[in-house]
Amino acid sequence: MALLRPTPRFLWLMGVFILSAATVGAREVTRVGYVTDSLGSEFGIGIVAVVFALSLALSSVVAGRHMDVADPRPFLIGSLLTAGVLTATNAWFLARGPMPVGWLVISTALDAIIFGAATTALLKVQAAIVRSDARGAAETVNILRSGIGAAVGTVAAGLIGDQVTTLVISGAISVLLGVVTAAIVAPVTVPTSQKVQRRLVDLVQIVRTRPPLRRTVTVDLVLAAALPTQFIALVIVDLDAPELTTVAFTSSLMGLLLGRLALTITGVRGNLTRRLRITYLGFTTLALVAIPSLIGGWILNYPVLVAAIVFVGSALISFTQNLPAALLQQQVPDEFRGSLSGAMNAARNLLIGAAAAVLAALTYAHNAAVLTVAMVALLVTGYVVAGRFREVTASV
Repeated sequence: MALLRPTPRFLWLMGVFILSAATVGAREVTRVGYVTDSLGSEFGIGIVAVVFALSLALSSVVAGRHMDVADPRPFLIGSLLTAGVLTATNAWFLARGPMPVGWLVISTALDAIIFGAATTALLKVQAAIVRSDARGAAETVNILRSGIGAAVGTVAAGLIGDQVTTLVISGAISVLLGVVTAAIVAPVTVPTSQKVQRRLVDLVQIVRTRPPLRRTVTVDLVLAAALPTQFIALVIVDLDAPELTTVAFTSSLMGLLLGRLALTITGVRGNLTRRLRITYLGFTTLALVAIPSLIGGWILNYPVLVAAIVFVGSALISFTQNLPAALLQQQVPDEFRGSLSGAMNAARNLLIGAAAAVLAALTYAHNAAVLTVAMVALLVTGYVVAGRFREVTASV
């Protein structure tokens, strides 16, 4: 916060985007409801998830390349305005009955495209607002605000209860935030490159020639594949324990927020290798210890123990996975910040989706205990591939 205090405009922007994250959280809760109403099966829900992941990956790459040679502020403002219009359109469809499957797929793809462009544009704008030595600090705050906002939106959607009302309110807030954002970022000068848009092969070559950045990128991608973001949902489904859904997901949400808050407090300075090792190996040990509790499902009789394990595990995952993401924004040069950020956002989502698909197939074929054994094996492999997080530093 000391690094960010000289640039209050950044904090104003984060205040706006906490509310934006809340609208995203509310829309996601609502999406689960209307997707289930329209498709009515796990297979259909999976198809929608794939559409979102692929659209987000494509949008992140294309938007990132473009924003290195163009002003990202119109994209940031336009994404909020467009999201508001799209959300209102979804509300219009829902007010007339179950959402048509065709529009459901189209709107999901559009939502992902808007989200991918907004995320990349925000990284460029926030880096232009703060000092060069505060860009890692800015990203830690950005990570924290997204978690807080999503939690607020999730709770708000539950309190409202009605899908149409939730979407109407979210859409109106998004449009209003677009207007406020325009006023905040209007005086900001965002550096752009006069060079041609960078190809993926050019990015790979640039990263390879910068050892600190190369190590950060490697660790970031390994963590995206190795850390199990869908583990809780898979275990609950396999053990047929819907009664634990509320306690598990509430504990997970609180753990994620704690991990992001811890990252905000510690920042991206000091012995980063040691921090990554402690949190990553701590989660691996927790998963290993949990294996016997899943055999026979005896842990179902102890909801407090479930809550404690999920809370601690989520906090460790959150800190570990977000640290290299924040460090990346400190290390990457402005001239290809958009291209690399977009490519990394796409790669993370594809790796997370692929890992979740593999673990889901494994759970379907076997059980939660086998899933956890496989997850521990994946974590150990990831630790080796990441070089035991050696020489991960804040140096550029």
